[in-house]
Amino acid sequence: MIGFANWEDRPALAKLWQVCFEEEKRYANFFFNNAFCPENCLVYRVGGQPAAMLHLLPASMVCGGKAVRIHYVFACATAPEHRSHGYMSALLAYAALVGAQREEQFSAILPANPSLYAYYAKSGYQTFFERDEYLLRAEQLREQAAEVEGRKYLPAEVLNRIRNTLLQNWEGAVLWDDRAFWFASEDNRAYGGRLVCTHGPAYAICRYAGEGLCEVTELMCTTEHLPKLFGAMLQEMPASNYRIRLPKGSGLLEMAGLSSLSAPEPVFCGMLRPLDGASMDQLQVGEKKPYLGLGKD
Repeated sequence: MIGFANWEDRPALAKLWQVCFEEEKRYANFFFNNAFCPENCLVYRVGGQPAAMLHLLPASMVCGGKAVRIHYVFACATAPEHRSHGYMSALLAYAALVGAQREEQFSAILPANPSLYAYYAKSGYQTFFERDEYLLRAEQLREQAAEVEGRKYLPAEVLNRIRNTLLQNWEGAVLWDDRAFWFASEDNRAYGGRLVCTHGPAYAICRYAGEGLCEVTELMCTTEHLPKLFGAMLQEMPASNYRIRLPKGSGLLEMAGLSSLSAPEPVFCGMLRPLDGASMDQLQVGEKKPYLGLGKD
């Protein structure tokens, strides 16, 4: 039986999260205490108990030069004893119906590993989002960096405004609301990361990913403000190397005269499904490729 979750389901859903994603209880609790909405969570129940779940995070996407409503399918999970019974496929089909009823035009998803792209393709999803990854030495950042004094703090709504401004004409870019931006930055912090920002404004969502490596899962900045952001990154997240994710086709680092230690690696990082009444033909993608971002990729 498929239906929306109830507030009372949170303990059972948090346990399902822990089992399926093999994470500590505190990470599940962080989501269910800060981002859980029963009306955006679909549950497949067996014997009255949650056997599988997925969450529909509201967002918008630039399509045909304007923002249209979409949802992002998040935290798909099926209890081990209930797998291979088609429960998740049924939830995805139901999610598409819910999205269409809510006048959302597309459903986005990021498979947890490459092997799942074929699985989600069976539910109508197509590989769509891309990004570039650059690997830079700390010395390269230092050559470009401007001196900064102390740590800067800017609220989520200010940083999300610059994100939306930079991406508002980027066909296929996903735009998030201020609440989603706050949750993404705090979720990154819960896993040991940090949101580095400077007046401009500009920001980088950073985390350590091994000895001497800082991974920048999203960086939003104009070329003129890049030196101050680099200075803040070196100060707040010191590392030997920095792996930076950028929208594919941004040209940001090239315009700043920076070259990666290796050729920028194009990465497919998400899928898209048109909902009832929508079509992939509506999207007018050019050299700048569709971008999911904000840590979801």
